[in-house]
Amino acid sequence: MVEKKRPNVVGKGPALTREMLDIFNDIQANAGSISNDAADKINAILGAKGQELEKITKMAYLKTVKAGQVVWDMKEASLDVKQAVDAGDGAKAMAIVEQMEPELDDFINKTKTFVVRMT
Repeated sequence: MVEKKRPNVVGKGPALTREMLDIFNDIQANAGSISNDAADKINAILGAKGQELEKITKMAYLKTVKAGQVVWDMKEASLDVKQAVDAGDGAKAMAIVEQMEPELDDFINKTKTFVVRMT
């Protein structure tokens, strides 16, 4: 597996999450350029995940290295979706969103169940 090039993301999870939420909002606002079916599905998925992400932006797990890396990757995928929506390619955007959905679910679950252990 090829290691992805990322900037230093230590402790930047909350900021990257807010940037990703802004991208989600842009995608939902511009979804009119693709078919109604794809736009409705994308809006439903991103709307639901966006609401869940807003609830966890201040949780401790987001400041870890692993969370920063995951959020960076999800932000990059969100930018790909935004480009596809802006280009009017609903099929490509839908494929990326469907790939992102389980990863976002896993990330949200890890963040909610993360326990800070002080020993």
